[in-house]
Amino acid sequence: MNFTFELQLVSMQLSREAIVAIALDILSQYGLADVSMRRIAGALGVAPGALYWHIENKQELIAALADAIIAPVVTAPPEDPEALCAALWNHVLATRDGAEIVIAAIGQPDAPVRRTLEETFALVVGRSAPEGASISDATVAANGLLHLTLGAAAVQQSATQLATATGERGLRPVDEAAAEHAAAVKLLLTGMKR
Repeated sequence: MNFTFELQLVSMQLSREAIVAIALDILSQYGLADVSMRRIAGALGVAPGALYWHIENKQELIAALADAIIAPVVTAPPEDPEALCAALWNHVLATRDGAEIVIAAIGQPDAPVRRTLEETFALVVGRSAPEGASISDATVAANGLLHLTLGAAAVQQSATQLATATGERGLRPVDEAAAEHAAAVKLLLTGMKR
């Protein structure tokens, strides 16, 4: 087999989806700090440069990971804002470093994940907004709920990781943190209705 044909064969098998799947596997085993293009390439058995045909850089990889993490939430979002916040909370916490990844991705102005989350939250919150509420108020409330949910998840995930790494006791149980998050969501939604 000549080199050109081998390179084409590898390119045909290598895809954005395959790269993201391997990256998610590395993420779950080792955490975000160990998700590198070099490590992904090694796991796929290709040279690191081959990945850049599919994913331009680490920021794009983080955005792709975030897309995968939130996909179940935005593909069929719950009708109720409280359920939407709970679903995002659960999916982000179910993935090691999930909150950090999604927050890093929405911090990228051009990342589609940011627009997808904002539009999903705006749609769901807009449907439940009281009659007479402005689109602007509903959008502000939607973004507030999104940021509240991701921030609370990041705090919980960081505390859990610290407790695991240090053996520290006194960590608030996840269900208690989830209940506090749900209460904060409800409070924000109640304020919107006034």
